[in-house]
Amino acid sequence: MRILGIHSDYCRVVTKEKAIEGADRLNEEDHIINIDHDCLVIYIAVEKGDEASPESIVHQFVENTKEKVNQLQVKDIVLYPYVHLTEEPGSPRIATRTLQMIGQVLENEYHVVTVPFGWYKAFEISCKGHPLSEWSARFVPDKEGPGIIKKEKKERKSGSEFVRWIAVDLDGKEYDVTAENFKNASIWNKKEEVYKILKQFVANEFGFKSDTKRIPKHITFMQQHELVDYCDVSEKGHYKWYPKGFLIQQLILDYGRRIAHEWGALEMKNPLVIKGDSNIVGQLMGEFHERDYQVDGGRGVCYLRYASDPLGFPFMQKVRFTYKQSPLKVYEEASCFRNEQEGEVSGLKRVRNFMMTDMHAACATEEEARKEFRELSFKFADLMNTIIAKGRWVLGWEGTVDFYEQNKEYLINTGKEIGVPAFFKLMPQMSHYYAIKNEYQSITEDKSTIQVSTVQWDVKDGPRFNIGFIDEKGEKHPCPVIIHASSFGSIERTLCTLLENIAIDVQEQIPAMFPYWISPIQARIIPVSDKFLDFSIESCRHLNSRQIRCDIDDRDETVGKKIREGEKSWIPYLLVVGQKEQDSGIYTIRVRKDNTHAQMNLEDFINLTKKEQKGLPWRPLPTTERISQNPVFFG
Repeated sequence: MRILGIHSDYCRVVTKEKAIEGADRLNEEDHIINIDHDCLVIYIAVEKGDEASPESIVHQFVENTKEKVNQLQVKDIVLYPYVHLTEEPGSPRIATRTLQMIGQVLENEYHVVTVPFGWYKAFEISCKGHPLSEWSARFVPDKEGPGIIKKEKKERKSGSEFVRWIAVDLDGKEYDVTAENFKNASIWNKKEEVYKILKQFVANEFGFKSDTKRIPKHITFMQQHELVDYCDVSEKGHYKWYPKGFLIQQLILDYGRRIAHEWGALEMKNPLVIKGDSNIVGQLMGEFHERDYQVDGGRGVCYLRYASDPLGFPFMQKVRFTYKQSPLKVYEEASCFRNEQEGEVSGLKRVRNFMMTDMHAACATEEEARKEFRELSFKFADLMNTIIAKGRWVLGWEGTVDFYEQNKEYLINTGKEIGVPAFFKLMPQMSHYYAIKNEYQSITEDKSTIQVSTVQWDVKDGPRFNIGFIDEKGEKHPCPVIIHASSFGSIERTLCTLLENIAIDVQEQIPAMFPYWISPIQARIIPVSDKFLDFSIESCRHLNSRQIRCDIDDRDETVGKKIREGEKSWIPYLLVVGQKEQDSGIYTIRVRKDNTHAQMNLEDFINLTKKEQKGLPWRPLPTTERISQNPVFFG
C-alpha cells in the first residue's frame, strides 16, 4: 500500500461518473463530500502484493494514522482511494475491502469519511503548509504481523458480540441463560430427552466443549464403508467420493431438488468463479473475507464462490417480475469453496469444498417472507425428523435483539409448532445480511455440534443488488426481504450427521445401518453354493428391475462369513438361497433393523421394501451385481 497524507484546511469532493463497472453504489447525497474545517486527507493506493495479508496492511496503516492524528490533534479523517500512486494496483475487491477494514477500525475513535471507490471525481483541498502537513509511506504485507480482522474473528468465536441468550422450551416458555448461570438454569430440570440435547448444544455455544480428542466416528465409518476418503494429491479439505458415497451424495441432492421443486423454485446453475473487480459482489463476500479462495488464471485475481449468492444475486437483479409473480424463488445445487483455517478442517464436518442445496425467495412484502420462512422451517424440520437425525436435534437461532422483540410470538411459535426446544443468541445489530436465522443443529457422538439446514431473513441484499418487483403502477421496488435457505447446508455435513447418528445408535445398542432409501446396497443374495448362482442372478436382476439395489455374494467363502460381512456392511436385508428357496420361491430373509428372520416370496418382499422406501428418491446399484467383480477401494 502506498499513501500520501495532507493536513488540509478543508476537503471538498464531487463524484462525476463511474470509472469502473464495480464502482460503489451511491445515493444522491453521497455524491458530494464537504468538510469545511481542518482534516487529514489520506490518498490510498492498495497494491497487488497487499492481497497476501490485507490485515497486516490495515494494522500498519492504522498505527501510522493514529501517530499523525496525535501529532496534529485532528479528529476528521478522509480516506481517498487513489490508484494513481502505484503502477501495480490491487483488485478493486481487495481495495474496497481494505478501505472498509480501515474505516471500521478508525471510526471507533475518529470521524471518518471514505470517498467513493471507482468514480471519477473533482476535489479541492488546501494544504496547511507546516513541516508535518505532508507525508508519504509504503506498507508491505507482513503475514506474521498483527492482523485486525483475525483479532475480531477470534472475539466473534467467543460470542462476545451477543448480548442476550434465551432458551425456549417445548411450551414456548423463555429462559434467559448466560455462561455464568448456565449450569443452574431451570430449563435443564425438564425430563424429556431432547433437553439433554439442547443443554449440550448450549454448552457448546458457550464454549464449554468436551475435551474428547478421539477421531470422530464418521471418519472411521466413511472409510470402512468405502464412501469418502482423503485425497493425497489434493489440498486438505477436498475429498474423493467412491461409488457408494457418490450414490449417497446424489440421492441426497435428489431429495433436496424435490423439496425445492415442491416449494416452487426455478432451478438454475451459476459459474464458480467471481471476478475480483466486481465491487457489488465484494460487499457481500466481504462478510466472509477470512474464507476467500483466490485463483489467478493470468487475467487478475478471481475468487471461488463460497455459496450461490454472489453469482445468483446478480442473476436475480436482472430478472423482471411483478408483485403478482412474487416471491421469485430460485434453487441451485451449488459447489462451494471456503478457505477454512488448517486447524478447522475436520473430516466431513468442516471442509474446503462442499456441495450445498441453496434456495432463495425474493419477497415483495414482509407478509410473503413470513409465509416462506415458516413453510421452509417446517419442511426442514420434517427432513431432520424423518431422514437425518431421528429426533436428535434442536433449533438454534441467531439475530438481533430488535428483530426478536418485534417478532417474538412468531419466532417462538414456529419452534413450538415444530416441536423442538430452541436457543436464541441475540446481538445489538446485524453482523451479516440477516436479521434472524435458524439452524437445525444435531449433536455428534463426541458431543460436538453439527448444522444441517438453515433458513435466513435477509434485509440487505434486495436494496444492495437492486433485486426488486414491479408494482401495480409499473414501478420497480427493492424487495424488503430475501429468504435464504439450505435444506442441506452441505452434503458433506449431512453425511457426517447421518454417520454420527449411527454411532449413537451403536452406543444405544441399536443396529448400525443407513436409512433404507440411501443404503448403497439395500438387499444382498447369498447363494449357499455355485449350484444356485444362476437362480440368484435371476432373482437379483428382478429385484434391481423393481428398484431394490441388490447384489450377490458369489465369492468362494462360507455362508457364515458371507452373512457376517453382509452385517458388517449394514445391508438391511440378506436373502440366503439354497435348494428349498429355489424349489419353493420362498426366501429366508435376515432383517437387520430388528435382527429377525422372515419367510416370503419376492413379490411380498418387494412390497415390504416399498413401504420402507416411502417414495423417496431411488438410483440404481452403484457397484456390479456380483461382489467378486468389485475392486477394493479402501485398503
